[in-house]
Amino acid sequence: MTELSVIIPTLKPEDEIESLRRLERLAFDDYEVIVRDDDRATTARNEGIERAESDKLVFLDDDSLPAEGYLERAAELLDREAAVAGRVVHPRDDVVKRFTGHYALADSAKYVSRFWGCNMLVRREVFEDVGMWDEEITWGHEEKELAERVLHEYPIYYDPDLLVYHAYADSIVDLWRKAYRMERQTPHYWDRVGRPRSQQWVDTVRLLLDPFKYVGYSAPHTVARAGRTVARVAGRTSGLLDSASTGGGRRRDLPFF
Repeated sequence: MTELSVIIPTLKPEDEIESLRRLERLAFDDYEVIVRDDDRATTARNEGIERAESDKLVFLDDDSLPAEGYLERAAELLDREAAVAGRVVHPRDDVVKRFTGHYALADSAKYVSRFWGCNMLVRREVFEDVGMWDEEITWGHEEKELAERVLHEYPIYYDPDLLVYHAYADSIVDLWRKAYRMERQTPHYWDRVGRPRSQQWVDTVRLLLDPFKYVGYSAPHTVARAGRTVARVAGRTSGLLDSASTGGGRRRDLPFF
C-alpha cells in the first residue's frame, strides 16, 4: 500500500500547482497525489479521501511549499498520531505577515485545538469516526468546524517540524478579499454551533464599531487593518442576509480559490 496520500484541492491547471513541483523535488517517493477541482475545497477533500489508497492522509493547498523532509516526517507522525497540525510560515516580510498570528501555534510540539487545511495530517479512521468535511462550508471555517468534531474523539498534535511555506495573502487587496470570503461563511458556522441570530447581528455591529479594529502599528498596517475590518463586516452582513433569504439553508456557491 502507498505510504501517504496527498490531497490537494485546486482550480488551477496542473502545471501551475506549486505544491506539486515542490513535492517532486523531495527525496521521499512512497506517496500519491490526488488533485481535485471540485467547486468547494471541502468537496474536493472529501472526494480525495474516498479515492486515496493510503490510510495516512496529507492535506495541502495548491500553493503550500513543504520543507525538506516533510513527507518522511508526515509518515512518521501518522504512525503514532491520529490528527496533526503542521507549522505554517508566511514567506514574505510584508504587512500581510502581521495578520498571520493565528498560524503561530507554538515553537515546540504540543497538543492544540486547531489545524489548517494548507498543512495537516489525518488518519482515515478519524473521518470514519467523526464524519467528513462539512461541504455546506464553501470556504472559511471548515478546519475549525472539523477540528471541533475531531477533538471529541482524538487529540490534535502540533509539530513545528512539519513545515510548509504558504502565503496568507499576496497583497493588501487580496487580504481584504480573503477576509470578505471567510466572513461570509461565519453565519453558517455560527448556525452550526447554535449561536442565536440576534447575537450574530450584535457581534457584527460590535466589530463594525470597535475603534481598535481600525488602528495599526504603521500607516500601511492601519490601511490594511481598517480595510480588512470593513471587508469582514461586509462579508458577515452578506452571509447573514443570504442566510435569512434562504431560511438558513444552503448558501450560494463561492469559489474557494
